[in-house]
Amino acid sequence: MAKTALAYAKKASYIGKKVVVAVKASGDGDPNSNRALAAVMREANALDVPKDVVDRNIKKALDPVTADYKELTYEAYACCQAAAAARRTTCSPPSRCYQVLSDNNNRAVSDIGTVLKKAGCKVATPGSVTFNFARKGRLCLSQPIEEEKLIDLAALQDVDIDCSGSLIHLPLAPVEVSEEDEEANYACIDKLEELDDVTNVEHNMA
Repeated sequence: MAKTALAYAKKASYIGKKVVVAVKASGDGDPNSNRALAAVMREANALDVPKDVVDRNIKKALDPVTADYKELTYEAYACCQAAAAARRTTCSPPSRCYQVLSDNNNRAVSDIGTVLKKAGCKVATPGSVTFNFARKGRLCLSQPIEEEKLIDLAALQDVDIDCSGSLIHLPLAPVEVSEEDEEANYACIDKLEELDDVTNVEHNMA
């Protein structure tokens, strides 16, 4: 029950932030004239986020006092201590990319750094991890769809289907880790995903 509630809270927070970003970018709270907002609303439907969450955040975004959110990417090296100990050598650690949507960059950096430090992971300098990944687009649909409609949807044509679209980091060369390190890394990912500012965590563990 607790995990279900957390998952819903994350979805609602994510959609709320994207609504604010879409409205702040154009100053328009009408989905009929704001295509970015209309797309977020379709995504909200696909994720089963109630309309009142969208409406509440449209009103919030139109208030000049409300801060805007920025999309940021952080990079880190994951654990490979057990693998290194077993081989008595230095291992090539798996890496992670964290997608963040935050109105407070300092808070996001601090919270992520705290989780990584406690897990024995290391913050990476910008660009030292992302080269291990390819940037790709991903569409998640709420129902089966014909190939022709899927192409129209990818081309941003008008298709009456709710979907969730995002850019992801697709690993180019998966890294093998021990069971112990894998367990530790997934525990760290769980903690990171509990952070309100973190929208997505991607890794290259095999």
